[in-house]
Amino acid sequence: AVDDGEIDKERLQRAAEIACIHDYVMGLPLKYNTKIGRDGVGLSQGQKQRILIARAVYKNPDYIFLDEATNSLDANNERMIVEHLDEFYKGKTVVIVAHRLSTVKNADQIVVLDKGKVVEIGNHEELTAKRGAYYNLVKNQLELGN
Repeated sequence: AVDDGEIDKERLQRAAEIACIHDYVMGLPLKYNTKIGRDGVGLSQGQKQRILIARAVYKNPDYIFLDEATNSLDANNERMIVEHLDEFYKGKTVVIVAHRLSTVKNADQIVVLDKGKVVEIGNHEELTAKRGAYYNLVKNQLELGN
Protein backbone atom coordinates (compact mmCIF):
# COMPACT_ATOMS: atom_id res chain seq x y z
CA ALA A 1 0.00 0.00 0.00
CA VAL A 2 1.19 3.49 -0.77
CA ASP A 3 -1.64 5.53 0.74
CA ASP A 4 -5.36 5.43 1.56
CA GLY A 5 -6.49 7.29 -1.58
CA GLU A 6 -7.07 6.00 -5.07
CA ILE A 7 -3.87 4.71 -6.62
CA ASP A 8 -2.57 6.31 -9.80
CA LYS A 9 -1.40 3.19 -11.65
CA GLU A 10 0.88 5.05 -14.08
CA ARG A 11 2.56 6.93 -11.24
CA LEU A 12 2.92 3.69 -9.29
CA GLN A 13 4.53 1.91 -12.23
CA ARG A 14 6.90 4.85 -12.82
CA ALA A 15 7.89 4.80 -9.11
CA ALA A 16 8.54 1.06 -9.32
CA GLU A 17 10.64 1.55 -12.46
CA ILE A 18 12.73 4.27 -10.78
CA ALA A 19 13.30 1.91 -7.84
CA CYS A 20 14.12 -1.02 -10.18
CA ILE A 21 11.40 -3.19 -8.64
CA HIS A 22 8.87 -3.17 -11.53
CA ASP A 23 10.19 -6.35 -13.18
CA TYR A 24 10.01 -8.21 -9.86
CA VAL A 25 6.43 -7.03 -9.29
CA MET A 26 5.41 -8.10 -12.79
CA GLY A 27 6.65 -11.61 -11.96
CA LEU A 28 4.35 -11.88 -8.92
CA PRO A 29 1.13 -13.91 -9.28
CA LEU A 30 -1.18 -10.87 -9.11
CA LYS A 31 1.44 -8.34 -10.18
CA TYR A 32 0.69 -4.97 -8.49
CA ASN A 33 -2.31 -6.51 -6.69
CA THR A 34 -0.21 -9.13 -4.88
CA LYS A 35 -0.35 -8.78 -1.11
CA ILE A 36 3.03 -8.88 0.59
CA GLY A 37 3.17 -10.47 4.04
CA ARG A 38 3.62 -8.53 7.25
CA ASP A 39 7.09 -6.95 7.48
CA GLY A 40 7.81 -8.08 3.92
CA VAL A 41 8.09 -11.77 4.78
CA GLY A 42 9.52 -13.58 1.78
CA LEU A 43 11.24 -10.51 0.35
CA SER A 44 14.99 -10.00 0.31
CA GLN A 45 16.41 -6.93 2.07
CA GLY A 46 17.19 -5.45 -1.33
CA GLN A 47 13.60 -5.95 -2.51
CA LYS A 48 12.30 -4.33 0.69
CA GLN A 49 14.60 -1.36 0.14
CA ARG A 50 13.48 -0.98 -3.47
CA ILE A 51 9.81 -1.08 -2.42
CA LEU A 52 10.44 1.59 0.21
CA ILE A 53 12.21 3.75 -2.38
CA ALA A 54 9.27 3.27 -4.77
CA ARG A 55 6.85 4.36 -2.03
CA ALA A 56 8.86 7.52 -1.43
CA VAL A 57 8.97 8.27 -5.17
CA TYR A 58 5.23 7.63 -5.53
CA LYS A 59 4.43 10.08 -2.73
CA ASN A 60 6.66 12.70 -4.42
CA PRO A 61 7.50 14.71 -1.27
CA ASP A 62 9.41 18.01 -1.28
CA TYR A 63 11.69 16.67 1.47
CA ILE A 64 13.23 13.21 1.41
CA PHE A 65 15.25 11.55 4.17
CA LEU A 66 17.06 8.32 3.28
CA ASP A 67 19.08 6.37 5.83
CA GLU A 68 21.23 3.64 4.26
CA ALA A 69 18.50 3.26 1.63
CA THR A 70 20.66 1.22 -0.76
CA ASN A 71 22.98 -0.68 1.59
CA SER A 72 21.41 -4.08 0.78
CA LEU A 73 21.49 -3.63 -2.99
CA ASP A 74 24.03 -5.12 -5.33
CA ALA A 75 26.25 -2.63 -7.19
CA ASN A 76 24.30 -2.82 -10.47
CA ASN A 77 20.89 -2.18 -8.89
CA GLU A 78 22.33 0.59 -6.73
CA ARG A 79 23.91 2.31 -9.74
CA MET A 80 20.68 2.18 -11.75
CA ILE A 81 18.53 3.39 -8.86
CA VAL A 82 20.94 6.22 -8.01
CA GLU A 83 20.88 7.32 -11.67
CA HIS A 84 17.06 7.25 -11.72
CA LEU A 85 16.82 9.09 -8.41
CA ASP A 86 19.20 11.86 -9.49
CA GLU A 87 16.50 13.09 -11.88
CA PHE A 88 13.72 12.59 -9.30
CA TYR A 89 15.65 14.63 -6.69
CA LYS A 90 15.68 17.80 -8.82
CA GLY A 91 13.92 20.61 -6.97
CA LYS A 92 13.72 18.63 -3.71
CA THR A 93 15.60 18.77 -0.44
CA VAL A 94 17.21 15.37 0.05
CA VAL A 95 19.16 14.19 3.10
CA ILE A 96 21.01 10.91 2.59
CA VAL A 97 22.85 9.01 5.31
CA ALA A 98 25.15 6.49 3.66
CA HIS A 99 28.42 4.66 4.04
CA ARG A 100 28.54 3.78 0.35
CA LEU A 101 30.07 6.76 -1.36
CA SER A 102 28.48 5.89 -4.70
CA THR A 103 25.16 6.84 -3.10
CA VAL A 104 26.26 10.39 -2.25
CA LYS A 105 28.94 11.35 -4.75
CA ASN A 106 26.52 13.37 -6.91
CA ALA A 107 25.17 15.37 -3.96
CA ASP A 108 25.39 19.17 -4.03
CA GLN A 109 26.82 19.06 -0.53
CA ILE A 110 28.42 16.20 1.38
CA VAL A 111 28.90 16.41 5.13
CA VAL A 112 31.53 14.01 6.47
CA LEU A 113 31.14 12.96 10.10
CA ASP A 114 33.70 11.30 12.32
CA LYS A 115 32.58 10.16 15.77
CA GLY A 116 29.53 12.43 15.52
CA LYS A 117 31.48 15.55 14.59
CA VAL A 118 31.52 17.33 11.24
CA VAL A 119 35.03 17.07 9.79
CA GLU A 120 34.45 18.17 6.18
CA ILE A 121 31.80 19.79 4.00
CA GLY A 122 31.80 20.14 0.22
CA ASN A 123 30.92 18.34 -2.98
CA HIS A 124 32.68 15.22 -4.28
CA GLU A 125 35.25 17.11 -6.35
CA GLU A 126 36.10 19.59 -3.59
CA LEU A 127 36.44 16.91 -0.94
CA THR A 128 38.57 14.57 -3.02
CA ALA A 129 40.85 17.49 -3.95
CA LYS A 130 41.35 18.27 -0.22
CA ARG A 131 42.71 14.74 0.30
CA GLY A 132 41.22 14.62 3.79
CA ALA A 133 38.75 12.28 5.49
CA TYR A 134 36.40 11.98 2.50
CA TYR A 135 39.30 11.29 0.14
CA ASN A 136 40.47 8.49 2.44
CA LEU A 137 36.96 6.99 2.52
CA VAL A 138 36.79 7.05 -1.28
CA LYS A 139 40.27 5.56 -1.56
CA ASN A 140 39.47 2.79 0.93
CA GLN A 141 36.21 1.86 -0.82
CA LEU A 142 37.91 1.76 -4.21
CA GLU A 143 40.69 -0.44 -2.84
CA LEU A 144 38.15 -2.78 -1.24
CA GLY A 145 35.94 -2.82 -4.33
CA ASN A 146 32.79 -1.61 -2.56
